[in-house]
Amino acid sequence: MKRAVVLFLLGACAADPSATGSGGGGGKADGSEPTIAFRADYSQHVTGDLLAGSPVRISYDLDRMTDCKSDAWGVSGYAQFDGGEPVAFGVSRIANGDVVPVTAELQLPAAASHVAIWFEINDKYGCHAYDSNEGANYQFDLDRHGLGAVLAFDDDFTQSGPVHAGDKVVVHYDPARLSECAGSTGGHAAWGITGHWQVDGGTVHDVMVSRADGATLVAADPSITIPRGNDLALWFEATSVWGCHAYDSAYGANYHVSIE
Repeated sequence: MKRAVVLFLLGACAADPSATGSGGGGGKADGSEPTIAFRADYSQHVTGDLLAGSPVRISYDLDRMTDCKSDAWGVSGYAQFDGGEPVAFGVSRIANGDVVPVTAELQLPAAASHVAIWFEINDKYGCHAYDSNEGANYQFDLDRHGLGAVLAFDDDFTQSGPVHAGDKVVVHYDPARLSECAGSTGGHAAWGITGHWQVDGGTVHDVMVSRADGATLVAADPSITIPRGNDLALWFEATSVWGCHAYDSAYGANYHVSIE
């Protein structure tokens, strides 16, 4: 991976001690998100389309678990997108001393094509049990609904397919690439990452490639519509509320993608 990080400190940049991800997302105000229901009879039922880049509701019947229910127990779910790091979300809570179900809302990344889901129960005595389809997990394909190639900036820069004029291309950017500006305050991420792009040296466009998830910054996976041209150039800038600036620009040469 060739990238340049240029750091300007106009104030103190605090390190973010948090490094864990969690589920979440916005969703439609009318509550019409698709739902995956994990029913008591151990069946799974999907309502609506699982669209990459959109939220999904996870409904879990707590009767699917029979072990580890002695005292102070709870159930968590885990979602793994395209074999990446699992994202945790809660499907239970304690209300008036009783454990009751919670419908979780999970954001499906625009860069993803598949999700594997499983569940874990535990109690205060250290008991653990799993609902994981006998270790195979519950597998669901995601509808990319017209999204084109994914330009993924993780440990390295990879491209999932060709880019054509008129395509909606997803830009996936791992905030760990520009962690020099990482920091949080009051339990909220106090930094962000902007992507800059231009075609054939023309107008520079900006797009937010990160979003806050509590004190942690995660990939926002925005899509950009590619205009006519030959060369797409991209570079990235991190900023914080303390005046920290850092750049990921392939040593000033920027990252280039051919438009076919």
